[in-house]
Amino acid sequence: MIISRAEVRSAVSAYGKVKRKSSLTASSESDRLEASSEGASLSALVSATMQEPFYRQDVVEDLGRRISEGRYFVPAEEIVDKMLGRLLVESMVS
Repeated sequence: MIISRAEVRSAVSAYGKVKRKSSLTASSESDRLEASSEGASLSALVSATMQEPFYRQDVVEDLGRRISEGRYFVPAEEIVDKMLGRLLVESMVS
């Protein structure tokens, strides 16, 4: 299909007229934004969540103390399960 220069000019001219007409109607109307109660609730929830600490300080301190005292124990079965699970996920991704 070959498009002539006249057809290109005609298309550009038509597009320009439509664009100018739509910009005139859009500028004569005013836009406004109204937040719904659900949106306000979601915004409040996000703000409250962001103020909470990322981790629980008491749990981190307890684990650190138990590790330094040599009282932190993880059963070998749990370690093996995590390692095999990670290998399985990595093999699925690759």
